[in-house]
Amino acid sequence: MWLLLIGAVCLAIISGCAEEGTGAGTTVEVSTQLTATTVRSTAVAPSPTPLSQSEIDSLTVTRVRILLSRLKLHPASDTASGGSDIKTGPFVAVFTAQTQQLALGSLPPGTYRWMKLEFHRLTDAEAARSANDTLLRDFATPERYNLLIEGTVYVGDSAVAFLYQTGVTANVALQLEPPVEVSSQSLLRLLLQFDPAQAFVVAGNLVDPRREAHRSLIDRNLRNALKALKRTP
Repeated sequence: MWLLLIGAVCLAIISGCAEEGTGAGTTVEVSTQLTATTVRSTAVAPSPTPLSQSEIDSLTVTRVRILLSRLKLHPASDTASGGSDIKTGPFVAVFTAQTQQLALGSLPPGTYRWMKLEFHRLTDAEAARSANDTLLRDFATPERYNLLIEGTVYVGDSAVAFLYQTGVTANVALQLEPPVEVSSQSLLRLLLQFDPAQAFVVAGNLVDPRREAHRSLIDRNLRNALKALKRTP
């Protein structure tokens, strides 16, 4: 009798532990991708602006790299505080034509409307540690760039490779529309996209990323180039 009672108590304890374990948070996977690789001017007719005519015919982007310190999701009612960290760093978000995983984490059930990205510039100590790191060493330069765009510009029959480098201080909040509803023990798959056209087209005209005079125009566009959305299975 006592053995049966002890066995029943042990079974109840084990069952209770199993039920508590099944209440784990939702798994969230964040992937990255370029929306397109080729960019051309979209202007229909010349306009009386300094960028009324594009100096290049087109460009292609092969890879974008952004150095981040944090990626998190915020509930529908809050973007300034709280939220759930998905990944902390420093780490590099890499965008190519192929979809690739950036982060895999967990978050509590709820409704989420915002994905927040915190851009990062390496400190002196981090730069020293990253000098031989294959992922971080290109950001460990004296300029402390945190966004790198690689591609090719085309003018007539010529093709010239370019590397656009900049260091921006930004916390970018990307709206998920519609908000995503998250329940326990589910998989939430999100896609972080970078659209080169949003970065390099100004007033319908394609700007040359090799020209220093265009840097401020491109830098102002970078926030608009990022978009977050829920991936379909």
